[in-house]
Amino acid sequence: MSLYSFAKHLLFKLEPERAHLLGLKFMRFLGDMCIDESSLRVRTSLGELNNVIGLAGGFDKEGKYLKSLEKLGFGYLVVGTVTRTPWPGHPKPRIVRNPKEKTLVNCLGFPNSGVDDFIRNISRQKTRVPIVGSISGQTISDIIECYQKLQPHVSGIELNLSSPNTAKLRDLREAEAFTELATEMVTFKLRPTYLKIPPYIDDSQFRQVLQLVKVWDNLGFEGVTACNTIPISDSRLSVGTGGFSGPPLFQGMLKAIRAIRAILPSDLEINAVGGISNAHDVTTALKEGATTVQMYTALVFEGPTVIHGILKELAASS
Repeated sequence: MSLYSFAKHLLFKLEPERAHLLGLKFMRFLGDMCIDESSLRVRTSLGELNNVIGLAGGFDKEGKYLKSLEKLGFGYLVVGTVTRTPWPGHPKPRIVRNPKEKTLVNCLGFPNSGVDDFIRNISRQKTRVPIVGSISGQTISDIIECYQKLQPHVSGIELNLSSPNTAKLRDLREAEAFTELATEMVTFKLRPTYLKIPPYIDDSQFRQVLQLVKVWDNLGFEGVTACNTIPISDSRLSVGTGGFSGPPLFQGMLKAIRAIRAILPSDLEINAVGGISNAHDVTTALKEGATTVQMYTALVFEGPTVIHGILKELAASS
């Protein structure tokens, strides 16, 4: 049994949020697993990255563990999601595990202590890799204020309007409201900015998503993150529904990439997220047109060495 297998056996006996927090705290004791290999480097709007693998938003919600997470080998870190003012999120239980399928369902609802605390947390840590701040909000004015405050402190911004766990976000995805928000954001833009889009469910639903992506691209934003979790019902959660993540999302994520690449310029960056668990998944997503990839759920089930292992395999095959 590997060290993480033993640790996971103990951690998975705990409530998921408590286990996650303990895991983050223990990461500080890990050695540096970064790989410096020229064949892995990639140039994006964030600059030259050491590799294409980013940490997906939601893993470090408060931006307290950047120094520990960068040691795992990531090329960049998405941290948050953060809002202008503190949000409590939904009541617990709000994360459940499905260990056999290596999937998660969450209804967190963006619990965070607000952008001011978030800035204080990340400003205390000097990192070697780019930091992308994930932001959201229930009104245009709240998002704009959060956007303005956070940009000077990060390398980029990811706008998350696609979480299935916050109902009012759907209002801001309506064409008129979204165009108003995106147009106002352009006037304050200082850093590369990405839109995290809803998942591919079917052709009809995703055509509406593509309309948002077209608006985003036409306004000159750098790219999108495709895609967020899939909304499903789960009676184990406090609110009865949540966002589903893990390997089953992989094929839908590929369909989303293909659909975007079919209609939009090749210079629009796509950060692929959804079910990526191994080197083959990474190379498949890149071949379909992704610029980078992001991971979250695989880190929970495979442990902190999973990024290092993928990078070694990618380097060996390059």
